[in-house]
Amino acid sequence: MHDDREVIRELLSGGPEAWDRFVRNHRLVVLKAVHAAAYRYRATAADVEDAAGEVFLELLEDDQKLLRGFEGKSALTTWLSVIAYRTAAREFSRRIRAREVETARPAARNRPRDNEILEQMERLPEQDRRALVLFHIEEASYKEISDQLGIPANQVGMVLLRAREKLAKFLNSSR
Repeated sequence: MHDDREVIRELLSGGPEAWDRFVRNHRLVVLKAVHAAAYRYRATAADVEDAAGEVFLELLEDDQKLLRGFEGKSALTTWLSVIAYRTAAREFSRRIRAREVETARPAARNRPRDNEILEQMERLPEQDRRALVLFHIEEASYKEISDQLGIPANQVGMVLLRAREKLAKFLNSSR
């Protein structure tokens, strides 16, 4: 462990040569941890390379704050593996969310317009229509909906579910 702290001290006080040596000596440790995260998140090969680069960038951020925080309580390779895995997992998670947003955009374009929804809502029974309006437009609580519709509060969720299903059916049949 003493040697590990010495590696970090040398890295922090050294120049580009020390950094190059550190990257060369620890690249496989980082890649192994990144690959472990990639397997969990089903990341692509390009994602793996980007995440590995992100790990080394994170080590340099804020005047090498992470490196300065190494206390030597564990082996440098263990510490670096944890940093690399967490950084990669965060990066893969961010990329997954971004991809989900991208793939959801075309679907959003195919969603019915408000006037189409309102038009189809007219076909719903009065109680279903009122329940949907109270909940989604007026943001009424289940208790308030229960009071207004004269139904038990524990049945409001089922009324809303069935009303949404009927509305979806009407919307799908009108296309």
